[in-house]
Amino acid sequence: MRTWLGLLAAPFLVLGVQGADYALIQLACATGSDLPLHLVSAAALLFSLAAACLAWRRWRETAHAGDASYATGGARPAFFASMAAIVAAFCALVQLMMWFPQWWLPACR
Repeated sequence: MRTWLGLLAAPFLVLGVQGADYALIQLACATGSDLPLHLVSAAALLFSLAAACLAWRRWRETAHAGDASYATGGARPAFFASMAAIVAAFCALVQLMMWFPQWWLPACR
């Protein structure tokens, strides 16, 4: 489960946050507060970072220096866990970069 959070949930969350931010623009303009936009972006960033940490822990549990045999079955969990950590970390970076304009540009511009 820790691997799938990083591989699937984090990318879908980044796309969902982008849609949610577009939907919350009207609320931000009506109330004059950017707080809902910042809360959604912060929650998504924290989730992506948590998914990356969980996948990294899973990789540390499954990665081991194996013998010289060519059996690849044991390397599969470590590979997926490392890919999940990379994807979730990249999603956290993308989420952070999508959050930067909210800090500098007003919502109702």
